[in-house]
Amino acid sequence: MGAKEINEIALRLASRVFDQERIENQYRGAFIEAMIEPYLEPYGWRNVSDGWSGWDFEHRNGSRLEIKQSAAQQTWAFPERRTRGAFDIAPRKGYYTEDGSKYVAVPGRSAHTYVFAWNDHYGPGTDHRDPAQWEFYVVATSSLPQEQRTISLSRVKTLAAPVTLPNLGSTTNRVAFPDSEPAAEWVARSPR
Repeated sequence: MGAKEINEIALRLASRVFDQERIENQYRGAFIEAMIEPYLEPYGWRNVSDGWSGWDFEHRNGSRLEIKQSAAQQTWAFPERRTRGAFDIAPRKGYYTEDGSKYVAVPGRSAHTYVFAWNDHYGPGTDHRDPAQWEFYVVATSSLPQEQRTISLSRVKTLAAPVTLPNLGSTTNRVAFPDSEPAAEWVARSPR
C-alpha cells in the first residue's frame, strides 16, 4: 500500500469521525483542541496532546494547560435529554512526559490551568464543529475544588466568565500568568 492509499484511508476516517454536526465524546476533545490551537499558538502555547501526554498544551515557559469539553447535546442523548455540562477534573496518580515514554508518579492535577469548553446549543442547528457555538472558561488549577473528581458547568461559571474564541489566547495567558506582563510576541494578532 502506498502513501496515496494510506492518505485516502486517513481522510475517509477523518470524514466519518469529524464531518458530522454532533461529534461523539471520544473524538470531540481532539476536535476542540484543533479548533483552539491557532488561537493559543500566538500566545506561546503548543499542542502536546498526542499519545499519553498528561496535559494538552504547553507554554514555552513550561506552564501546562488542560482542555476539557462538554456539550448540551450529546450523540447518545438526542432528543430525549439535554445535558447540563460536567467536566472531569480528577487528580491523577501521575502523568506521562517525553511523548508518553516516561511516567512521573506525582499525584494531583498535572496542568496549571484549565480551559473548559461548552457548547450550549441543542436541537436542530446544533453543530459541534461551529466555533461560534462554543464558549470557553479559563480557570487556574489552584481555583478548582481539591480532590473533587468532576465539576459542573454551573460551578465553572462561578469561577470564570465566558470567553470567545478570538479572546481565548490573551485570557489564558492572563489567568496562567497573573503576576506578569505579557511578552510582546503574546500580543500578536489571533487568527479570525
